[in-house]
Amino acid sequence: MERKYGLRLPRKVVMVDYGEDVGDLYVRFKYAEKPNGEPTADGRVIVYHDHDDNIAAVEILDIGKL
Repeated sequence: MERKYGLRLPRKVVMVDYGEDVGDLYVRFKYAEKPNGEPTADGRVIVYHDHDDNIAAVEILDIGKL
């Protein structure tokens, strides 16, 4: 993901959730109040930022297609 989307992801993960029914993977790197989510250009990943614009989480939509 870092290479494909030009992101530098944090190395510490605090939570992972996989929605087996839809194939979505949510990875939280830090707890942030009301993170702001922005989809990538292809719409397959949503990158969530905290109020300081640091990456707080990523959500990979339908991970089987990535």
